[in-house]
Amino acid sequence: MLKSVLSMRGYTILAAATPADGLQLAGTQHIDAILVDYDMPGMNGLDFCRKLREQESAAGRDTPTWIMTGALHTEVGKEAENAGALFVLRKPLSADDVCARIEEELLRRSGG
Repeated sequence: MLKSVLSMRGYTILAAATPADGLQLAGTQHIDAILVDYDMPGMNGLDFCRKLREQESAAGRDTPTWIMTGALHTEVGKEAENAGALFVLRKPLSADDVCARIEEELLRRSGG
């Protein structure tokens, strides 16, 4: 659903079937922002962010990344920050909130 809403708002969406595919996409495509789920098969969102930060550091990039989760425990936010995520988006997600966070960060990074 989020993919459809973001597409309707003018975003071009690249979706990966697996975390490894996501890392590969991030390494080969220009991506403005990354949304990743906390719970994924084979790798959780924290591990994804850690691997992404290593990969991006070597390439001189820093793509803003958010972790989406339904988890209620407060440790997730600190763990996500330590892993390189900007923020934890709590499910259920509001499309307006997700778009606002992406737009705010992209504007901030562009100096606007």
